[in-house]
Amino acid sequence: MKVAVISGKGGTGKTTFAINFSKFLSKIGKKVLLADLDVEEPNGNLFFNYPLKYSESYTYIPKLIKENCAYCRECAEKCMFKALAVSKGFWMLFPELCHGCRACEYVCKFEAIAEDKRCIGKIGINEVNNPSFIEGRLNVGEVLTTSLIKDVKKKIKRIEEKYEVVVMDAPPGTSCPVIEVVKDVDKVIVVAEDSPFGFYDFTLIHDLLSELNKDYHLVINKFKDGKEIIPFCDKESINVLAKIPLEKNIAYKYSKGEFALDEYDEVFRDVYNKLIEVEN
Repeated sequence: MKVAVISGKGGTGKTTFAINFSKFLSKIGKKVLLADLDVEEPNGNLFFNYPLKYSESYTYIPKLIKENCAYCRECAEKCMFKALAVSKGFWMLFPELCHGCRACEYVCKFEAIAEDKRCIGKIGINEVNNPSFIEGRLNVGEVLTTSLIKDVKKKIKRIEEKYEVVVMDAPPGTSCPVIEVVKDVDKVIVVAEDSPFGFYDFTLIHDLLSELNKDYHLVINKFKDGKEIIPFCDKESINVLAKIPLEKNIAYKYSKGEFALDEYDEVFRDVYNKLIEVEN
């Protein structure tokens, strides 16, 4: 079972939930892989402190074969990301704008563009422990977040049969990286914060998942009274899996790099049982 843990904004407790849920599942004997797909700020391993084996991740970029180029500008005109500048006797690539779509190579009638590659980040993995762990780590200043997430997911695809549960900690927000994470998972858990700001961002992620026609389950973190979120859930028939209370001790443990929800095993057991129940 592949489970994506997402949120409409940062700071809701998404990662706290993902790491503690993974740890709980391993504790009850499940073989678990935790994937940190928040590749701009991966921090899951701060809690496990595993040694990771890293490999670099590359994306396609075009390379000019100068002797073949007629400087016709067809490649630059067809590049929807404006990553190429071409004039008579001049061809220039802006690699940070290139999305690796290969349109330039496809439209070139003179075979003047060949394949090259550019490193966008690295992927770290530890399969010794349970939960096992994999993360993507984007290079500083790099913008191809979704490309790196796709690469991490390719690695997951190659090993996922070894695991009973794969928990994917997604980036915050409602943009393309989140869509890449949720598009082919079995279950989606949204972690929302019980605050006016948190409620607003929750409605954004609700709209996104509705647009994608994706069912999801909700965990309300930092729960106080739910005066905005509970009526919304009732109205939209949203399944609330759990409510984790607003407690200073949880934030204190998190800030020290500890598993802040160690005392909430029964909550995680209930969450897992409900997921299995829904699956069956």
